[in-house]
Amino acid sequence: MLGKTAMAVLFAALITGLPVLVNAAEPLFDTEALSQLIDKGIEHLQAKKYDAAITEFTDATYIAPNAEAFYYLGYAYYMKGKNRNDPESRKNAMENFTRAYEIDPNFTPTRFRPEEDAGMAPKGPAKQPKAAAQPAPEPAEPQEQQFEEAPEEPATQPDAPSPQQ
Repeated sequence: MLGKTAMAVLFAALITGLPVLVNAAEPLFDTEALSQLIDKGIEHLQAKKYDAAITEFTDATYIAPNAEAFYYLGYAYYMKGKNRNDPESRKNAMENFTRAYEIDPNFTPTRFRPEEDAGMAPKGPAKQPKAAAQPAPEPAEPQEQQFEEAPEEPATQPDAPSPQQ
């Protein structure tokens, strides 16, 4: 009887644990949907539709709260605040940037960078290109140095016996 009870308990444990093992292969977050939302948000950023970008990036943070989603959400808020002189958007930008770097202190955006967008060129005078570097001058040919021969040293006398001997 004890053997049958042990077998029943073991069988029940396997059956209830089996779905956990089967579902273990599923990703924790829907990375495909996340990627699509971030791509749509970046398109909105490039079109300067900051509110639409904020919506896409906010949805992305709900799907997978990762550094990339929070960074781009912060950037969308930053651009909205910059263009509309909106202090609330600037505050939201800082909160989202902070959250991104709390999640991953080494995060670097790879999908979109402001300098890639021609519409977001930096303001101010353009930097002048540096002049081409001048080649180093050719070394002069080595000149033969003439040395005077040193005078011969006088012959040394043999060591004198020490007085203590």
